[in-house]
Amino acid sequence: MKALIDEIADVRWRDPAWLALLGGAHLAETWAAIRGVPATYLHSDAEPHGDTFMGWPSPAPTRLADAIADAILDARAAAAALISLDGTLPSQPLCVSIRSGRAASLIPANPHLVTFVIGARKCVLDASLPPIALSEALANPIALSGGRAQASPQSKGSSIAVVIGDHAPGLARHLHRRAWTHAGGPWLGLGRAGELAVASTCHLVVDGFGHAAISRAISNRDPDRELRAQLANAARAVCGDAPIPALPPLAAAPPLDVAYRRVASLPRFAPLAYNLGTLLHDGSTRFSPTIQVPVAPGRSDDPARFRRRVVTALLSVRFTDDGRIPEPLAAFTARAHAAIAREAAGRGLLSRLLAATAALPIPLALKRRSLVGARSPKLAGPVAVLAGRSSLSVLRVAAGPPLVAISAPGLVLPPDAPRSTSVITATVEPGGAATVAVATTGGPPAADLLDQWLRLVHPASGSAGAGASRSDPSS
Repeated sequence: MKALIDEIADVRWRDPAWLALLGGAHLAETWAAIRGVPATYLHSDAEPHGDTFMGWPSPAPTRLADAIADAILDARAAAAALISLDGTLPSQPLCVSIRSGRAASLIPANPHLVTFVIGARKCVLDASLPPIALSEALANPIALSGGRAQASPQSKGSSIAVVIGDHAPGLARHLHRRAWTHAGGPWLGLGRAGELAVASTCHLVVDGFGHAAISRAISNRDPDRELRAQLANAARAVCGDAPIPALPPLAAAPPLDVAYRRVASLPRFAPLAYNLGTLLHDGSTRFSPTIQVPVAPGRSDDPARFRRRVVTALLSVRFTDDGRIPEPLAAFTARAHAAIAREAAGRGLLSRLLAATAALPIPLALKRRSLVGARSPKLAGPVAVLAGRSSLSVLRVAAGPPLVAISAPGLVLPPDAPRSTSVITATVEPGGAATVAVATTGGPPAADLLDQWLRLVHPASGSAGAGASRSDPSS
């Protein structure tokens, strides 16, 4: 394991934190080999840091009646998607709700029960009921305050939350939490973030492939304009021409700075990672900061591997001893392919560390929050290397509107930090066009990082006017 770490970073092996990591991992691997401990998902304990969103361009409603119509159609499409996809994503059951506790857990839920949130009010309704009745109920303040239309007094039995109202892109990944109680709540949220319709999720339930499949099913729903008009008219008959009520503040993880841009094409993955490493490097060491790369586990010829939960490879670009000249792209590409192949086969650095952590005979919540999710300054060396300065992923999606994918970096920095941590996600459509999204904490604005990186990897895309761009200054 020491050799795998030395391959990506300069490590001071006399540092007690690194010695503890290496020694603990060795003991835990020995324990796992003896006891045969089963794999356990450790990346998320349903905390806000593990929330993500995918969004797609969609006209935003301006009046409550129209927003109610969209909310009902989205809820029905989401329920159908969960029912269709449930059981097709290994270790990712979808017809569930999240239960809070010392360690978060999943409980069965009826996917038709949807928690609708309008302003400060919420209720749980059965989305399989006649849609006109749903529209009338949602437009009725009495029903939303706990009247007969309410299916359940709490939202903990819902998989889905639908929120009427706008969110800043830097906070939209927490949308589903508006339906939470102290006991937990839905893991899938539908709503708005400016020009985007949004589907937010929690990583405890689903990874990127499943999130994209769900988002595609909702964004590609049947545009039944006649039904939408009927739903809007039914709501308008109850609430008139009322505006969409403002949502109360949302207390969750710190907001991200978000920017995204659509480009005509992108190079292959290795040049993307190589140029990101050279961009992040400050010349002070022989390695660039590490970059996390989500990897589909399994053999390259296994068609099911993209449906599984991802594993993570760590990459960095090597520099000459004086820290000025990067290694050739071909050398980086060979090392990157080898690191990704090791993780896909379960033999890489992070795969081994996670397996070792799963073997430790300590509470699950402690493993998730204090080890895998460790962010203590006392562990600055290991955290800086294992969490990385950036994450880079390329997700190939089915036909449909462009997808903007946003998630939080492994290490969250305060807004006044001199440098940033980031997540860069490119969703590539069948024709080759891509939407590149960046989410950052600390440091310069996300739009600056996006522009600088695109100028390196695709000069034409990085020039002014080369596709739509959006930044979220609210964070």
